[in-house]
Amino acid sequence: MTLELTPPPSHDRVVPWTATRPRETLEQCWRRLADGGPSWTAGLLDVVEPFVLAAPTHDGDVARFRDLPWTAAATLLARLPSDRLADRQNAAPSLGSLLVAAVGHPREVELHGYLVPPNRSDERITAEGLVVYDHPELDEFRLVDSDEPCEETGCECRAFWSSVQASFGLADAQHGPHVVAPRTCRRTGRTGWYLWWT
Repeated sequence: MTLELTPPPSHDRVVPWTATRPRETLEQCWRRLADGGPSWTAGLLDVVEPFVLAAPTHDGDVARFRDLPWTAAATLLARLPSDRLADRQNAAPSLGSLLVAAVGHPREVELHGYLVPPNRSDERITAEGLVVYDHPELDEFRLVDSDEPCEETGCECRAFWSSVQASFGLADAQHGPHVVAPRTCRRTGRTGWYLWWT
């Protein structure tokens, strides 16, 4: 029996190296998108950046944040002009109400939302909702993470929302959240309920 040896594949092929752009900080991204113009949200970046998932990659994108704790909420309340606190995501509670809820309940409430960059005419900071942790009254509700109607699953998300609204002073919401789902905080590992107004 003859054994045929085949030469190993050639590794002398040269693959051109292409330089990749270093990752931008949120501040660098904002400066680039503002292109020398004014940006009122630029003064908030140092507060929000630790909680931003990624800087915008396209000019029309937003910078989403999550797990925003009470310390950042307190700084935003101090820095934001009062007229900006009225901003809301559709029928959600106002930004001001959500920030106050986070400050008033530091172990129980964190916020999520987004920053709209300065190249857009609607530049702003918006909270889309909150995550509720460790609130004793909320343990009494049956919450079901399902696409099925609540009437079929026995989910008590409406009663849950009423309790959240009363407990955290969110009376200015125009209706309940569109999404109520279980959530684990990426920073602390705590489990809670994610409320989102789409």
